[in-house]
Amino acid sequence: MSDKEFGNSDDLSLPKATVQKIITETLSSPALQAQIGLADPSSTSMTFAKETRDLLIECCVEFITMLSSEANEIAEKDAKKTIACEHIIKALEELGFAEYVPSLHEVADSFKSSQVTREKKQTKIEQSGMTNEELIRAQEELFRSAGEKYSSV
Repeated sequence: MSDKEFGNSDDLSLPKATVQKIITETLSSPALQAQIGLADPSSTSMTFAKETRDLLIECCVEFITMLSSEANEIAEKDAKKTIACEHIIKALEELGFAEYVPSLHEVADSFKSSQVTREKKQTKIEQSGMTNEELIRAQEELFRSAGEKYSSV
């Protein structure tokens, strides 16, 4: 990926605090500690150097850039203007990351189901608590007062 293709790479980054939180949660995960052979997870506190975190951020940005670029090319070939989940899946496969596709399907399905059950935001009209008739009367009053204001000037 060239800087010409994506602009100045210094502009692209991830929030350090968020990445640090993910790292801390991952390092303290009992599954990871069991995997690396720590018998007593509370006995050792694993740390992650700031320089290593910054390198991880650079790698993540590069991966996201590469994946989104490939997905964009696939979407363009399909004559689509929006990158969809299937474009990301195909990009992962074409870039040699097919092992991530099942996890991606799980996350996408989970996201879709959470969107169905999430609480819908109310519009300003709904938040007003007024009936349609009351809203129409209020609007007519505003028009009337605005007309009087302009005719007196």
